[in-house]
Amino acid sequence: MPQANPLNQIRKALTEPVVRYIQEPAARPLVYAFKETPITPNQVTFLSALLAIVSAWFFSHGDTRSMIQGGIIFEISLILDSVDGELARAKGMASEWGRIVDGIGDYVSSIAVLIGLMIGMPGSQGALLVMALLIFLRGVTFDYFKESMSNRIKNGYDGPGRDIRKTYEKYSAAPSAILKIYFYYLQLQRLIFRGQWSSLPGYETSQRNPLQEDVWPEEKRLRFYRNQRSLIALWSWNGPDLIFFLMAVLSCFAILENYLQWISGIMFAQLLLTFTIHHLMIRNETSS
Repeated sequence: MPQANPLNQIRKALTEPVVRYIQEPAARPLVYAFKETPITPNQVTFLSALLAIVSAWFFSHGDTRSMIQGGIIFEISLILDSVDGELARAKGMASEWGRIVDGIGDYVSSIAVLIGLMIGMPGSQGALLVMALLIFLRGVTFDYFKESMSNRIKNGYDGPGRDIRKTYEKYSAAPSAILKIYFYYLQLQRLIFRGQWSSLPGYETSQRNPLQEDVWPEEKRLRFYRNQRSLIALWSWNGPDLIFFLMAVLSCFAILENYLQWISGIMFAQLLLTFTIHHLMIRNETSS
C-alpha cells in the first residue's frame, strides 16, 4: 500500500488530546446519526451554546446537586462542540462562515458558564476572572497557531494572512459588525505572534500595493513539518478545551471551587512556557 502523505495528518496532530481521545470519540455516533438528516452543523453549534447556557443556569445555584447537573450538561455541550466540525466535514459543508459561527458559539458558551459560576461561587470570583482571561488567551493563541501551521504545512500559504484579506474583502462588499469584530480578532492574533497590527483603514491602504503571496512547494512544507513536530505536539496541549474539560469533570464531583487556583496557575505557566519556546524555535513563522 502507498504510504500516506504526512502533510495530510496535520489537522489530527493539531487537535487537542482531550478532544481527540475523549470528545471526538463520544461525538462520532452523533455525527453518524446526523449525517443523513437535515440537521446542519450550525444548528448543532446553536444547540451546544444553548446547553452551555443551561449548564450556566445550574451553576448559578451554587449547591452541590446543581454543580453536578451543570457539569454533566456542560460536558454534553463540549461533545456537541466536536460534533459540528465533524458533521460539516462529513456533509461537505465546511466553510469560513461556519468557522466564524462556531467561534462565536464557543465564546458565548464560555462567557455564560463563567458568569454562572461567578454567581454560584461568589467567593471565587477573582479566580474565575483570571480563568476567563486565561481561556481567552489560550483560545486566541491556539487558534492562530493551528490555522497558521495547518495552512502553511498542508497548503503552503500564510493562512492567517489570507484569512485577514478574505475577511476584509467580505467586509468591503457587505459591512457587518460580525466581520468587523472578526477582522480585529485576527489582528489581535497577529499582534501577539508577530507584533503587527492594522486597522481597517490602514489595511485598505496597504491593499493598494499588495505583496505577492509566498506559497511553499511540497518539499519545503514537508521539511518544515518535520522540524516543527515537537512544537506542534507542545501547542496541542494549550487549547481552551483542556480547561473546559477539567471544569466540567470537577463540577461533576462538586469540587471545582477547590481547584480553581491550581488550574489557573498550572494552565498559565504551561501557556507561558509554550509561547516562550515557540518564539525561540520560530523567530519568523514564514521561515523554515
